[in-house]
Amino acid sequence: MTHRKPGEYKVITLFNRALRAGAFLVTLVSASIAHAEWWEAETSHFIIVSESSKEDTQRFATELERFDNALRYMQGLAVPGPEVGESNKVRVYRFGSTDDIGRLAGSSQVAGFYIPRAGNAVSFVPAKDDDSDRFDRNLDRRALREKTELTPARILFHEYVHHFMLQNFSTSYPHWYREGFAELYGTLELFDDGTFRIGNVPQHRGEALFALSDVRLTRLFDHNKRLDGQDLYQSYSFGWLLAHYLNFNPERRGQLAAYLKALNAGEDSLTAAKRIFGDLDKLQGELRKYKGGPFPTMDVKPAHYVAPKVVMRQLTAGEEAVMRAHIRSERGVSKREAQQVVDEIDGKDRQYSDNLAVQLITAEAYTDAGEFAKAEAALKRALVIAPESQEANVLMGNMFMARAKKEKDNAVYAQARPWFSEAYRLDPKDPRAAIGYYMTYYQAREAIPEPALIALESVFDYSSYDDGYRLVLARQLLDENKGKLARSVLAPLAFSSHKQAEANKVAEVVDAIDAGQIQDARTTMAAIFAKQDEDEGK
Repeated sequence: MTHRKPGEYKVITLFNRALRAGAFLVTLVSASIAHAEWWEAETSHFIIVSESSKEDTQRFATELERFDNALRYMQGLAVPGPEVGESNKVRVYRFGSTDDIGRLAGSSQVAGFYIPRAGNAVSFVPAKDDDSDRFDRNLDRRALREKTELTPARILFHEYVHHFMLQNFSTSYPHWYREGFAELYGTLELFDDGTFRIGNVPQHRGEALFALSDVRLTRLFDHNKRLDGQDLYQSYSFGWLLAHYLNFNPERRGQLAAYLKALNAGEDSLTAAKRIFGDLDKLQGELRKYKGGPFPTMDVKPAHYVAPKVVMRQLTAGEEAVMRAHIRSERGVSKREAQQVVDEIDGKDRQYSDNLAVQLITAEAYTDAGEFAKAEAALKRALVIAPESQEANVLMGNMFMARAKKEKDNAVYAQARPWFSEAYRLDPKDPRAAIGYYMTYYQAREAIPEPALIALESVFDYSSYDDGYRLVLARQLLDENKGKLARSVLAPLAFSSHKQAEANKVAEVVDAIDAGQIQDARTTMAAIFAKQDEDEGK
């Protein structure tokens, strides 16, 4: 059972929610009328479950899909792009108010958050706007807050940019650029005619940008320096300023692309910066002047714009009965929290015995709580309702994996294998099925056959945004003496931060590979996973 500190949202679980992070279990307070509607909206890249009206849910889904389309258009990718499969769509749970989201996250400061899990990426945002200042009689102050506060939609946009970058580009980005790029595109403005505007100022970063001192470029570009405290905090707003300037200044156009290319070719960051950008003090002065504005923007209208297709359906009574508990499960639960979820949904699987979604949701909750007989019974009912249910096969595999771990019986891992194998046959794009099938051998300490290795590698395009998947794949590649491939998988993690502890360890693996010390790389990688196991046991 995984236990992580509240607020740590980038969970590394790959194949079993019982291994997932857990913060605080909460009783989610209903933020609307007693019989609120629940709607599901599905687009090419999102599945939104929303406690709101049909029209509001559809509008929100359209906006998210348009945001994805705009990112694709700007990066020269096909719109809406190839079919990704249902498991690879980001699930967005939209309910209650910001207070409800804060309680779910374990922090009142959190108004929305995202968890990048391969095959089950999820985000949680409020359905109701924060109206805490509705009694403020100072209209100017209220208007200023509305303009400058970070809204849940903007949080989701920012985090989705990270998801989009890692899923579509296997490139190493420094921390300042990852955050600056996310801020640059996270403020993208959508218009009804299909036009979108890029370059808006992230007003919520205004105080940090203008009140705090700038990060020295010689420090920002030096990846051997540790960024912490104010420098790390300021790297978000200053990263936006630098990314904006390098993208919009015609005299420096092309320099940013050249710098990123140099990094990925292995050139030292500070050396590359001095070579490509020239005198860094001069660039620092230009940025200081640029900060005074005005900031240019660009309006883009894609040719042959077509509004995204949104498929709507209202949740059934059975789904509504378990949805609040399901949201808590999706967030991640500890052992104690899992039991509390079960106490809430226990018996709903029998009450709604002909409802496929209820069987799947309750089975997951039972598995998290270690009530494996109930989980198996619910999944068997699910397979009677839908014999070709790919989701039921994945969850049955997860249940046996959880049993094997709890009972410390390697033989039980083999019982999970046919379920993952069938799930992978039904949907080869589902990372949970592919990774789960591979892990049945790895966890059982058995020789891993070629089909399992192929399955693990086959879902890279659908899992590359998940740090945990990259670590598992790189570990396997190192075991196969494929150091160069392992390095390419790890590079985006190793160079994403300035001497941060976890990224530092991954950087050590990359350094060992570069030095031809594959065994040292394996040893350091083993230490990374040992630390994860230690954290999960706390």
